[in-house]
Amino acid sequence: MKLYIAEKPSLGRAIASALPKPHVKQDGCIKVGNGDIVTWCVGHILELAEPESYDPTYKQWRLEHLPIQPTEWKLTPKSTTRKQFTVVKKLIKKAEVIVHCGDPDREGQLLVDEVINHVGVKRSVKDQLQRCLISDLNTSAVKKSLSTLKSNSEFASLSTSALARSRADWLYGINMTRAYTIQGQKVGFKGVVSV
Repeated sequence: MKLYIAEKPSLGRAIASALPKPHVKQDGCIKVGNGDIVTWCVGHILELAEPESYDPTYKQWRLEHLPIQPTEWKLTPKSTTRKQFTVVKKLIKKAEVIVHCGDPDREGQLLVDEVINHVGVKRSVKDQLQRCLISDLNTSAVKKSLSTLKSNSEFASLSTSALARSRADWLYGINMTRAYTIQGQKVGFKGVVSV
């Protein structure tokens, strides 16, 4: 089975409309006439784990814990999209071929790449991973994009760039928010100073 993974449901529907009919809508995906399946991520369905998942002592905000710098990064399904993550995960495990249909920018590249990497796929599937760049949801434009697939490996630098930004945001945000909040509490501020 070939699995198309879109970034959003609207893109998933546009992809399905360009594939053979009849279409069968299922929970979190669409099965198309030739047996292939289209699914979607609903934006970022994974997020970087909170500090306490690395060490339970980080649940308490203390200056001596800072800076918090994970040596091995953890991802966790967002609570609001856990159901869709479960659907995508099951489909990835069954797929013989995967077509990455995230948005044609660095975030779109990372969004689907991180789900595939988090779930894990066989080397044979990973080596054949394809990339479809769709910037227009018009059926004829989607058909054209589906006919010009590229190797997903050609877009690794986009994913790496988005990953670096994401981790930098986490490091800066977590550490600075905790530092400023702790310092604010020392002078009587109640609440969180979000950075």
